[in-house]
Amino acid sequence: MRTDTLPDAVNEQADGPESKAAAPCWQSYAQFLRESAYGVFPQRHRGLAGRLPFSMIEVMQSDHDFTDPDVPETVLALPLVVSAHNRWSWNMGSGWRHASAAPGHLLVLPAGIESNWRVNGQRTLLLLTLPTHTLESVLGGALASDLPRAFDALTRQPWEDAFIAQSMLRLWHASLEQAPTDRLLADGALIAVITHLLQRAGADARQQRRIAMPAWRLQRVIEFADAHLHEDLSIASLADAAGLSVRHFARAFTLQVGATPHRWLMKRRIERAKQRLAHSDDSLARIAQACGFAAQSHFTRVFRLMTGETPRQWQLLHKQS
Repeated sequence: MRTDTLPDAVNEQADGPESKAAAPCWQSYAQFLRESAYGVFPQRHRGLAGRLPFSMIEVMQSDHDFTDPDVPETVLALPLVVSAHNRWSWNMGSGWRHASAAPGHLLVLPAGIESNWRVNGQRTLLLLTLPTHTLESVLGGALASDLPRAFDALTRQPWEDAFIAQSMLRLWHASLEQAPTDRLLADGALIAVITHLLQRAGADARQQRRIAMPAWRLQRVIEFADAHLHEDLSIASLADAAGLSVRHFARAFTLQVGATPHRWLMKRRIERAKQRLAHSDDSLARIAQACGFAAQSHFTRVFRLMTGETPRQWQLLHKQS
């Protein structure tokens, strides 16, 4: 069975003029490509339901200037066809880099970082997205705690690797044919690609130790978030509460908590909303405002996506007399 569809994201964009212009919370890169501005580009999505989850996308792009969100997936981009004088520029947090796109020249977008992209010309890309838990399943303790840093060498300039390129093409065709043995082939190919990718990146074993955020810093973040949950909190304000730079905070927090600050904050808002739904007679609009949602419609949409029920349905089952 093909895995061509993915769950809806937690969309943080409110309807109407009261919107705070918050960014959507994308659950996968494939979903982002479908539902963001990239949706104007022709795309084909494939996957195989094997032991190691992954997804593949073929997308035909033209000129654009977009921002890609942080998602819990590492993305390998393989140009298949490019027009003459094709150029792409990217910024993954350490300044802009520029190169001519060429067939077979790969680039890595590590999990957990936001990136900016400017493209001139037409190109067809084959993308392989590797969820972090797939990397963990393959590499175990060999997986670096800081993926952006571990894969940094593969983000600076496009690079050639015939083994990875051919493996990606084989995975793409296997995802189309869906033969019974293709799932085994996919698992084997993914193990080989991931292991080879780590070796090529030259990840330093000393960076593979998992150093979490100290408990006292995390407690300061929790206390600050709880005290200001009704406000339009930013990652920068959470980092400031922790006494860390935004970049350092985002990595350390995600490592300690197991979720990005953005996703953790959404869960915190929903838990606060559940308390009010169960123990107060406040209107949904008042609860939405108290928990930091841009509008009642925004609150209802996020609540349903995260719990499977609307706030009113949940309240009918859990209201305390």
